[in-house]
Order: sequence, then C-alpha cells, then structure tokens
Amino acid sequence: MRRPAGDQRVRANQHAYVGPILASYLDRVGEATRQRALPQLYVMGSNGGIVEAAEAIAMPAIAVESGPAAGVVAAALVARQTGRLNLLSFDMGGTTAKASLIRNGDYETTPDYEVGGQSSMSRWVTGTGHPIRVPVIDLAEVSAGGGSIAWVDRAGALRVGPKSAGAEPGPVCYGRGGSEPTVTDANLLLGYLDKGSLLGGDLAIDHAAAQAAIRKRLADPLGIDARTAAAAVIEVVNHAMADVLKIVSVQRGYDPREFMLAAFGGAGPLHAAALATELGIPEIICPPIPGAFSALGLIGTDLKRDYVRTLQTAVGPGGAALHELVEAAFAELEREGTAMLDRAGVAPQRRSFKRSVDARYARQAYELVIAVPHRPVDEAALAQIAESFHHRHLSTYGHDNRSEPVQIVSVRVAAIGALAPLAIRDVQAPFGTEALKSKRQIWFRETGPVDAAIYDRKRMSAGLEAKGPAVIESLESTILVPPGWGARMDADGFVILTCAL
Repeated sequence: MRRPAGDQRVRANQHAYVGPILASYLDRVGEATRQRALPQLYVMGSNGGIVEAAEAIAMPAIAVESGPAAGVVAAALVARQTGRLNLLSFDMGGTTAKASLIRNGDYETTPDYEVGGQSSMSRWVTGTGHPIRVPVIDLAEVSAGGGSIAWVDRAGALRVGPKSAGAEPGPVCYGRGGSEPTVTDANLLLGYLDKGSLLGGDLAIDHAAAQAAIRKRLADPLGIDARTAAAAVIEVVNHAMADVLKIVSVQRGYDPREFMLAAFGGAGPLHAAALATELGIPEIICPPIPGAFSALGLIGTDLKRDYVRTLQTAVGPGGAALHELVEAAFAELEREGTAMLDRAGVAPQRRSFKRSVDARYARQAYELVIAVPHRPVDEAALAQIAESFHHRHLSTYGHDNRSEPVQIVSVRVAAIGALAPLAIRDVQAPFGTEALKSKRQIWFRETGPVDAAIYDRKRMSAGLEAKGPAVIESLESTILVPPGWGARMDADGFVILTCAL
C-alpha cells in the first residue's frame, strides 16, 4: 500500500539534492532572458510538456529526465506527421540509451518512475533506482552509449558499461587521453565510422590508438583478434539495448514486431538495424539531425501541468455510489489547471484536460494508469473504469481477477495549453545530386569484410535508395545499413530503412 508520507519524504530528498543547483541555474537563465526582453522562460518537464521556470524551481522533480522526455515527444511528432502511429522510440547518445513506446501517435506516462533503475532478463526491476513520485513519460534506459567502456571481468567475460569515458577524455580514438576502449572505438574498428575524421572533419580520429586499446584490453585477455573483439563489444551493447526496447514493449503487453523503430541520438541510427533485426521489427525511421533531434521536442510540445488527488476508494461491487466523489475530485483539479492556464494567458480554445486514475486490485502494491473520458463521472463510467483496468491488467501481466474490487488510489488531471504545431522537415538536395562519396570495407561477424557504399546524407535527394551494405554519414550521426536492409530518403528528409529478408 502506498504511503503518502513516504512520497513526501522522497520529494523532500529530491528537492534538497536537485533543487539548489536547478534553482541557481534557472535564476541565471531567467535573469539573462529578462535583460534581453525575451518572453517567459519555460522548462521541459518529465511529463512531456513545458512548465514555467518558477514551477520547476518549486518542484524540481518535474524536470528530472526531461531531456529523454523531449526525445520521446519529438518521436511522437514524427508518428503523427508521417502517419506511422505506432513507434518504438530509441535514443542512444554518449552515455545512455533510452527507449519508449508510442501508440496511436501518443506516449504514455507513469506515476512511478525510478532514475537509474536496472533491468534483468528484459524486465524492469522495481526498487533498483531512485523513485520519482511525479508523472514521467514511460521510458526505460540503460548505461549504453558511444562512450560506454568495454572491459573484461575477473571471470573472463566481456562487459560494456556502466562506466563511460564521457566527452572528456572520451573514446580512445578521440586522442584526448582516453585509454579504455569504448563502443565508439569498436564501431571505428569495424569500419562503421570514418577512420579519418568525425563531425564533418572537425575531429581527427586516431584509428591506430583505438585498435591498440582494444587489442590490449579486450582481444588479448579473451584470446581473439582485435576486430572479433570489436564485434563482440557491439553485440554485447546491442543486446543490452534490445532489453530496454523489450521492457517498454513486451513487458507492457505489446509485440515490437507491430511497431516501427524511430532511431535518433548521435549513436542511435548506427545501432538501429541490429536492434530491429533482433526484435523482428521490419522498418526503421531516422529523422533529420538525429544527434540534436530531442531539441525538437522542446519546441514542439505544449504547456502541461499535472495535478493529482489521493482517494483510496473501491469502484467494484458496492462502489458505484462513489461516482460523485470521483467527479468532484476531477472538477477540483481542473479548476486548479484552469487557474494555471489563465496565468499563462492560454486562449480558451487552446485548452484541454486529460483525466486518468491510478487503479489497482485490493492489497496490491502497484497501480496502473487508466485513461478516463472527459465527461461527467456516473455509475456507468465507474463500471467502465473497472472494465478498462481488468483489460489493462490482463494485457500487462497476463491475468486479471474480475471478482476482485478495483480501487481508485488517485485521480489525475493533465491541464494542457496547446502551442503552435511543429512540422519536421529537412532541406532536400536537388534531384540528381551525387550523394555517393566513396566505398570502404566494413565488417560483420556473419559475413566478414564487405565493400560498403558511403553516402553523404545532406546530398541525398527525395526518393534516393541505398542498398545495404551501406553507410549514410552526416555531421552529427551515422546510419548503418547492413546486408539485407535497404534505405530510402522520403520527401521530408527522413531516412527509412526496410528489412528485405
């Protein structure tokens, strides 16, 4: 049973730990915006909306995981813009990889999220992270990024992460003093990254140093050659990232084969095809500027504030008379949301409210979030809440108990002020522009060395197709197209990968 006092202690600890740093930063940014006569300062929230900076200072937990949340919001924009409404969002950067599920063009939030939680056997393990008792976009993450360090443990097993080389010193190949091989170094040895330079030539790459580090730290202890060791690093990290994709799909009762994979982040498109192959996902969409794609979520989201009230009431047998209590709680929260939208100056026609409840069976220690239609709650509505909960419990956990009363633990309202819609499009190269730069040898465990076509993404025009093996390079990211896959540039600048096997 959830104890409100425990939630208050969690929030107090978070405020003490994060609050002073966040407040100091936002105060400085806010002062700078006022001096420049810029509009009101807003902050991305972990629930997928933006909030006033003052609210984030007052309750810093609402900004935790806001960066990954922005990436999911951007992926949802892609889903609605392209009509591919069911997506698995995959964001891989330098230190972590994040996954979330988008269904019918929208993401889900959870009231119980743990920062730094761990997974086991493709399942999220409750109690392994730091709980946040505020609505957070339902995502899972793992310490697996381009800077994740590969190492051999005492038992002689290859490991990747959780330690990361970060940006400084970074991977060995950056030549900034790093000595421990990373995922980026492994990708370089396999030919997936240009061994001459990265970032459009701004970063010189030390291929020999990366090879020497992999040989010394991994290959020699494992008794294999350096390239085989590099391939093993990629397999280990891909398996870990496939696990987080399973957590947000299979563990939630969804079949990943029925979704398209949206891959972004600096390293996401490089690993996407391998993950899709492992999960049986037939298509991948790589948006423009994947390395900075999450930033589009910041400008493409809405003003959003969540409100919650604890009820602890039964809606099963004997609970139908409680509909007035539930409706009164919703109405009270909507009045609070209306006041917030009034202060923000949101026009009435741009306002909306989303209702939901946290529900569970009696004596359960966890809840499921059930959406509630925005209409007066009557006895029939309570019965529908119970029916929706039974169905959701069955799809999530594989069983339900319709003889057991359903408890409404809390009621929730999300007050939303819609901002101007954002369309994601990239500047297209003129038709006929030569995008093929060169060819180079890349290496797969299944095929050994193969010759791959190397394309310049900014010179690809709509309709251009590339058959794997191929590599599509851009300033901030690289797309790997393995054998058996094909790539196509669409009219909005999205690269679509399709499995031909």
